[in-house]
Amino acid sequence: MMMRQLRTTCMSVALIATAAVLSACGTSPQRLYVNPQVGEMGVVGHGQQVVVEVMDERPSERIGSRDGATNASSYLVVPTGDLTPKLEAQTISALRRMGFVPVSAEQANQGAAELTISLTELAYGVKRGGLITDTATLNGVIKAVAVSGKQRYTGSYTATRDQGYALKPSQEKNTEMVSEVIGDALTRTFQDTTLIRQLDQ
Repeated sequence: MMMRQLRTTCMSVALIATAAVLSACGTSPQRLYVNPQVGEMGVVGHGQQVVVEVMDERPSERIGSRDGATNASSYLVVPTGDLTPKLEAQTISALRRMGFVPVSAEQANQGAAELTISLTELAYGVKRGGLITDTATLNGVIKAVAVSGKQRYTGSYTATRDQGYALKPSQEKNTEMVSEVIGDALTRTFQDTTLIRQLDQ
């Protein structure tokens, strides 16, 4: 009798522990470690130095909800600490491919051009469809400020993506979608001929 009670108690503890683990998993947001890529660039620079600064100016790391709900388990999060270095690396890579020499403020010659890249918006939403499909929508905005001499140019570059689905997108799919949108917005930044002329002076 004692052994049976002990076995029942152990099973109860195990079930409670399992439920606690599942509950903890259910309240975890989906964290996306994205990998944006800048598209092909033409060579337009002539070895000019460009002081580069990259910032994440989003109001929150949370970009939206997988199903429009407000519970923690539905949140999508893109961590600033992971994203900003990747944006900086892609910015530096794009400038080098275009014929510029990206440098820090400490390395720059006097009069070097300055380029500030800021991610100002990254918003994920869900549009309800018919009985079977919904649509995931994503909007990303990058702001660029180029300063050369006494001239200053500011541009804003938006990329969007709509993805229909019957089952909620996986973490992998959402990561891919966010990576593409940020990469598209950054590519459009470097396709702005007015911005590039500002750096090429």
